[in-house]
Amino acid sequence: MKDVHFAYGKQLVLKDFTLSLKRGSWTTLVGHNGCGKSTLVRLITGLIPTDQYIVVDGNQVTKESLNMIRLSVGVVLENPDDQFIGETVRDNIAFGLENLRYPQEEMEEIITRISHMLGITKLLDLNPTKLSGGEKQLVALASVLVLQPKILILDEAFTMIDGYEKEKLFKILVKLHKKMDLTILNITHDIEETIYGEDIAVMCDGKILAHDKKENIYQDEKLLKKVHLELPFMALLSEKLGYYHLVDHMIYDMDEMVDLLWK
Repeated sequence: MKDVHFAYGKQLVLKDFTLSLKRGSWTTLVGHNGCGKSTLVRLITGLIPTDQYIVVDGNQVTKESLNMIRLSVGVVLENPDDQFIGETVRDNIAFGLENLRYPQEEMEEIITRISHMLGITKLLDLNPTKLSGGEKQLVALASVLVLQPKILILDEAFTMIDGYEKEKLFKILVKLHKKMDLTILNITHDIEETIYGEDIAVMCDGKILAHDKKENIYQDEKLLKKVHLELPFMALLSEKLGYYHLVDHMIYDMDEMVDLLWK
């Protein structure tokens, strides 16, 4: 995206917005609610028509290229109910595969594999209305992952999943990111989620203020103070322990931290 402007009527949402993501990268885009993050997703996926310069997987976003782009991009939204259309969880996960006319046997194998990986096998025959918010978000993620997208966009996708379950989920995504060379754009207001990616883009007032390796963003105290963001807990803990020479680098995994300190 280069020098993108967008407004709803007279309300300017994006101004001089420029963002470039490398294939196979994992970027966490952080910004407070109302800064234009969700509008960004709608522009990338063509849900909002525009003539601005937006290129996805080598294709400029136009009416003619939308089908090709949507085959490359999978999006998981904050409200999973927006992505449910079938009577059972299995139906919803299978919907995209059916549209692409996958053979039944291959479709079942993919659904079984992804469901097992995300720990939702026991939910497959339930109606989505019977699920908790966190379970719905896992099903929404499964319905995207079965399509094997090149690019995964998470738009506040795990707000209903807390603590240990969210950590397990992100560790699964870390493995998929490496194994599939999956490009991930995680859009969130939760600074804690930045530890799982490689890069951070900081968004404020409709533009990107900074885009760099996460370690460099964490060290930019002036920037974090300007946008009212604090360091993730593990980054802050690593920094404090570094003062006492107990660690000599940033550690983002609690198990790794415990193992190091107890040696």
